[in-house]
Order: sequence, then C-alpha cells, then structure tokens
Amino acid sequence: MTKSSKLSTAAAVLFGMSLPAVADGNFAVTGGVGTMGGAVEGQFEVNDFVQLRAGANYLAFDETIDSDDISYDGELDFSGFGAFVDVHPFGGSFFVTGGAYAGGKSIDLIASSDLSVEIGGAVFTPAEYGRLEGDVSFDDIAPFVGLGFDTTFEGSGNWGFNVLAGAAMFGSGDVSLEAVGGALSNDPFLQTQLDQEIQSIEEEIEDYEFWPVVQVGLSYRF
Repeated sequence: MTKSSKLSTAAAVLFGMSLPAVADGNFAVTGGVGTMGGAVEGQFEVNDFVQLRAGANYLAFDETIDSDDISYDGELDFSGFGAFVDVHPFGGSFFVTGGAYAGGKSIDLIASSDLSVEIGGAVFTPAEYGRLEGDVSFDDIAPFVGLGFDTTFEGSGNWGFNVLAGAAMFGSGDVSLEAVGGALSNDPFLQTQLDQEIQSIEEEIEDYEFWPVVQVGLSYRF
C-alpha cells in the first residue's frame, strides 16, 4: 500500500469514527481558505483536548519562475487531501496540530522566446531550441505542523471560527526539462546544457520546499 493510499484510508477511518458522534454535537464541517487554496474539512472532537480533522483542498494558479535570462510560465497545482490531529493542551480554543497533505503537488513549466537565450552556459537561438517544456514534482506526502485557534466546540452555539498557521514540507522538487521543436532539440550538447538549466531551476524553487500554510475558516457543529 502506498503512502497516499494509507493516508486516504486514515482519512476515511476518521470520518467513519465521526458519524456516530453527530447527534452528540461532536462533529463539525469547516470551510476555509488560505495558502493551500480552498478547503472543506470534517472535524471530530474526541475529548476536550483532542480533535481529528480530515478534508480536501484545491489550489491552482499561474506563476512566473525566472532562471537566469529564461522566464518560465508556471502552472501550479497543490491540490489534494489531508488528515490532522489537533491537540488543545489547555482544553480551550488554542491548539497545536500535526498531520500531512497528500496528493499531486506539481508545477508545469513552459518557456518560449523570439530571442536567443542562454541555456546552461551556452546561447541558443529560437530555431535551435524551439521551446522549453518541463515540470517540477514534489513529494506525494507533505508532513505538516502548525498551531492556531478554533472555537468550533467552544460554547453552546453551532457556529465557530478557526485560524491556523504552520508549514508543509513539500520536499526539494524533482525537475524535468526538454527542448521541443528545435533543430538541436536532440543534440547531445544541448542536452548537457539542459542539465545545467535544471540545476538553476532547482535553486529558484528552493522556497517551495517549506510551504507556509495560513488558513481561516468557519465551521458548523451538528
């Protein structure tokens, strides 16, 4: 069983555990938004000190990644699902949390120009390299740690508010890159320069290794 399937199973078990508690007011649904995109989660209060969360998130947007004199149009997709354990050490709204985000986390890259560009350590014309296409793939499982405040199970009302901040560890990223449609696309020398360009891109995406997570949301308790 893969890591992704294990986390998926854990999330399913979490929701299954929560179903009998609906009538007791220990189950809630939360809608949130933040740096992991939009999120929908189910929450289950085990006791005053421990809560379980699981849900799905969707994050996709365009971003430019510059490497030397090449500008890549990047399409980011950090969507997936996650499962977390929230510990409320004082029995109140403050909590510390740990868990993981699972699912595809990638950046599609494409670059083209009407001008000559430096690839690796050599200059190539558009006719020689065509266009550059590639992607960045991050780890399927991204461990997460954070802290926050959550009033979901505080008081007697149905509505609650929550906010959390932390970091997800995406990993260093695996970069692939190729020249497409150029006269030298399959030339060994250009391939060598592409290897150097990959190293340059890897340096540019170092900030993605630890992705800051900030999320705010509203919850409804049943």
